[in-house]
Amino acid sequence: MWRSLFIFLLSVQFQAQAAQVENLALPSGAELEVQRYSAPTGPILLWLTGQYGTLEAEQRAAAQLAEKGVEVHLADWLAPYFLPQLPASLAQVPDADLVNWLSHIQQRYPDRELTLLASGHAAQLLLRAAQVWRQQSGKTPAASVLLFPLLYREVDAGNEADYAPVVDATCLNLAMLIPKASAGYWWRDRLKTRLEAAGSTVQMTVLPGMRDGFYRRSDANEAEIATGAHLGDRILELLQPILHKAQP
Repeated sequence: MWRSLFIFLLSVQFQAQAAQVENLALPSGAELEVQRYSAPTGPILLWLTGQYGTLEAEQRAAAQLAEKGVEVHLADWLAPYFLPQLPASLAQVPDADLVNWLSHIQQRYPDRELTLLASGHAAQLLLRAAQVWRQQSGKTPAASVLLFPLLYREVDAGNEADYAPVVDATCLNLAMLIPKASAGYWWRDRLKTRLEAAGSTVQMTVLPGMRDGFYRRSDANEAEIATGAHLGDRILELLQPILHKAQP
């Protein structure tokens, strides 16, 4: 009963903070639907989702961030192409469309810091977007946040998994949240070393007692539900220390 009441109260709070829905025509001919949680000043956070669509927990976190002065643009990057919600589908998102979105936001808010966020497999999409944007325009996000990133490329059974090539081409100011009860926890130092070797600065935070996707799990325990309810605050804690660092 406590869990049901807790979720109901969160839902009531969230409903009072609805997003503005905006649509952006992309170079491929697709149309990206963006949920915008506005803030008058401060950084702009582009949140790239995809594998699980846009979740209520992420919408709630976006609203929390907007209340704290971080404007959030939340977008599902598989929906415009009618792609299945699978990790492999993320590779089919056109580079030109990703760069168009980043360039559009940077031109719209020329005096505000541009930051990126993604979780799980969508972290590869974030790194790719930042890499191509830098190659084409020379611009780099002020900061990027990865929540329990899954940056391994697909391999055949029996072979050792390795990181996606984009990891070794990434040069960003990064903050990563790694749940301790996840497979990625045991490989966190290896990932950090690879990213730093490519030129990135990496701030890594370990979250005790949590699993990957803690805020969206159907079997979430009470601790994960409570932590997920304050996801916006967690993201802000990750973002603030790296926002004003010099670009790599």
